[in-house]
Amino acid sequence: MIDITHKEACDFAKLTMLVYEYGKTFTIDKDMNLESFVSNENLSNTINNPVRLEAIQSLAEGSPHGKVHSFFNIESTDLQVGITISEVNKRITVVFRGSESRSDWYYDLSLLKVKLQDDVYVHSGFYNQLHKEGTYEKIKDEIVSLLEEHPDYKVFITGHSLGGALSTLFGYELSKIITETITVISFASPRVGNSYFRKHFDEQDNLNHYRISNEKDVVTAVPMINYQHVGINISLNNKNFEIFENYSYNTWLKFSLFYCWKVSEHNMDLYYERLLRYKW
Repeated sequence: MIDITHKEACDFAKLTMLVYEYGKTFTIDKDMNLESFVSNENLSNTINNPVRLEAIQSLAEGSPHGKVHSFFNIESTDLQVGITISEVNKRITVVFRGSESRSDWYYDLSLLKVKLQDDVYVHSGFYNQLHKEGTYEKIKDEIVSLLEEHPDYKVFITGHSLGGALSTLFGYELSKIITETITVISFASPRVGNSYFRKHFDEQDNLNHYRISNEKDVVTAVPMINYQHVGINISLNNKNFEIFENYSYNTWLKFSLFYCWKVSEHNMDLYYERLLRYKW
């Protein structure tokens, strides 16, 4: 059963698109809310991509008092992640940026695993990018602090591509620290860990994951050997969408390179376009 609304999924897709722009074409002062930022008459000259311009305008309508609480840019690992807070929706959201640089691809293509606990092993590249320079601790401390200030707010974590993998891993580790419910909404995520990672991930009572994928997105097929996807899959294509709970798909074929081979299916704007088209 899907516990997030279609509108919520669209909101996280918008945030995930916009994190690619943040720090490049625009930044928002910590004390400025979305409504004030969007009211700037020069905004269309700042964000040239019309889809992403519409996305930030739509977010401002739905969460006028929303703010960018903090943004981390870790130069040594090229990791970028923002924390946003929505007063209207009572929502704290962690948004990881996806693969853009050679450094990102270095972490993407590292195939070795690292032991997380017991028999749980995860992708060493994703783990190292999240943990180097104490990045995980910094983000975690921000979330814990915000929850102390807003105990009735919900926690969401999202990201596209590499950002989807990082959101999955961060969500799992954070679920061991806090008791509040955590919802991960990933887009185009590669696999993160082994079968024991899936088992322990599913056993976390305060952790939910909605893994949104374009039907033939090549990135969702890797890494293949001894890695497994986690969470409920929402699969999008040109004609419709399907929801797969409890891994009710051919786990070997559906996300294999024999079936997922299109680089063009990986684009985040395409994910957003399809998500808008099909409502649940």
